[in-house]
Amino acid sequence: MPAERELIASVEPDGHLELFSPRTGMRHRCGPTGTTMWITLQQQNWQTARAAEVLASHWGTDPDTLRCDLDAWVGHFRAAGS
Repeated sequence: MPAERELIASVEPDGHLELFSPRTGMRHRCGPTGTTMWITLQQQNWQTARAAEVLASHWGTDPDTLRCDLDAWVGHFRAAGS
């Protein structure tokens, strides 16, 4: 029997990301900025430092500050799923 996925992510036509945990039944909806962060994290193999560099270059912001924000954001989802 295959393991249940911890988190199911889907991007809606309006650009919002919906995250759903089958284990907890919790849902979280992100706006377009959160969607961009999620997709970039996926593309960068969940490495927040690499994702921060990519996003910072697009958004014209400091990558170190953005990395702190990404670490906190990912931590939020980890805490919610435990």
